[in-house]
Amino acid sequence: MPDRISRWRRHGPESDQVRSARETDKRLRQRPQNPLTPDDERFARGIHDVRQLMNGEWTWDVLIALHDGPLHYTSLLNVIREQDNDTGWPGRQHRRLQDSPLNRTLRRLEQGELVMHNREPDFPYHATYELAPAAKELLTVAAPLAMWAETHTDLLERARQRRAEESSNR
Repeated sequence: MPDRISRWRRHGPESDQVRSARETDKRLRQRPQNPLTPDDERFARGIHDVRQLMNGEWTWDVLIALHDGPLHYTSLLNVIREQDNDTGWPGRQHRRLQDSPLNRTLRRLEQGELVMHNREPDFPYHATYELAPAAKELLTVAAPLAMWAETHTDLLERARQRRAEESSNR
């Protein structure tokens, strides 16, 4: 019977990223037994958990920028800056991403295991960021929300106008 060390030497250590990808694939293949509905308390809890995980002004921008593959830090910053971030919603002072907010967003997404940070070992050091399997899955399930927004542009525009009127009356 081979010992664990010799097996480890033959196959190498299974990284957390590989294990996480395998678990995500397994979850995607399984169909939920009981689909959640708004009447279910798990629905509300899940929505609140996702909202907390995705909290932050630049979170979605980072995820969308990384959807095509890994990017170096400066490339990521430039891609986000090039995106049209003017949504028309009032209350935003500026929409130009700076280094500090990007760093905070990346650290938060790393802690939430949605983004993986890879630092090259040789000088000059370069950091690359890529989506974790869970973030890829999240972008996939968020597509119907984006389609809903496209379908209800008139509703969203009325909501923007009301919010702008309220903020100008204050």
